This record gives sequence, structure tokens and C-alpha cells, in this order.
Amino acid sequence: MNKSRKKSKKDGGISFGVIFFILAFAAGITFLILSLIIPKKSNTDDTLSTAINENTTKTNNNIDNPDDAAKSKTPSQYDDTGMKKTDPNSMNMSITKNEVVDGKYQVRVTIYEILTEPGTCELEMKSANGDYIKRSAKVINAGPDSTSCEGFDIKTEGISSGAYSFTITVTSGKHTGKVDGTIKI
Repeated sequence: MNKSRKKSKKDGGISFGVIFFILAFAAGITFLILSLIIPKKSNTDDTLSTAINENTTKTNNNIDNPDDAAKSKTPSQYDDTGMKKTDPNSMNMSITKNEVVDGKYQVRVTIYEILTEPGTCELEMKSANGDYIKRSAKVINAGPDSTSCEGFDIKTEGISSGAYSFTITVTSGKHTGKVDGTIKI
């Protein structure tokens, strides 16, 4: 005698509705806990915006003369030692690349001002062995507030290895600037 038994709710089976209710309840509790633990993003952004606005207001309040306002938007010009430039015709500049890559010595210079007149960059390299290398490049516009040397790419093949000291001199009209460095080839 085979009697087939059908499971009924009375036999201890859990219905789909009960499982769904338990999962929904657990998800709601998890969401509530996470929303209390993790701070809201907008509060941080509002605090940051307020701090930036206060700082900008303080900076602008220090300007008494409208001509000074225009000057304050232009960065102060410093030489490569960090000291205020004493010569208005000197340039604020730095070496932005100085390395040997794929058999070429590459050096790049950025000038932190716009030069309106054509100019040249001259690289002079000297080694402890007495080797001397001299190259020239053009001055080019690099961006809205800077100028650059076109760059120097010197093949290292045929150059004696060792430490070199170098000077890059930039001239444009009455403006001049020099920056020094070293490289090991």
C-alpha cells in the first residue's frame, strides 16, 4: 500500500511568502544600519565648498586697489632658488624632464610665463673628462600661462659615459634665464 503524502502547511513547510518577508526585513535592517554608519556625501561637499568660499573671500578682501586684483591673479615670479626675482627681465623656469630614454638623453624646460618675442634655448653640457656638448632649440608656447623650450634629444651613442653638468640658457628679447642640472649618461 502506497500512500502518497502531500506536504501541507501543517507539516512544517515554510511558504514562499514567509521567506520573502524575512529577506525583505533583513534588507531593510541592513540599509538602515548602513545609512546610520556611513556619513552623507553632501555634508562633506558643503563643508568643503564653504571652506573654499571663505578662503577666497579672505584672499579677495586683502586687495585694496583694482590694479592689485589683476596682479594677484598672476603668480609671483621667483627664480629657481625660490627667491623673489630682482631683475624684471629674468625668467622663472625649471627642468621638467632630465633622463636617458631609449638611447637618447632628453631634457625639457618649462618657463612659467608667456614670452611674446621669439627666443632660443641653449644647452651646454660638460663632463669631468672634459667632453663638451652644445645644442640649441626654439622657445615655444606650452600652454595658457607658460612657455617651453622645444626640447633636447641627444643620442647617447658616441658620447662618453659619466656624469655631466649642464646649463640651459633661455633668451627672448630682453628676457633671459638660466637653469643648471646634472645627468649621468
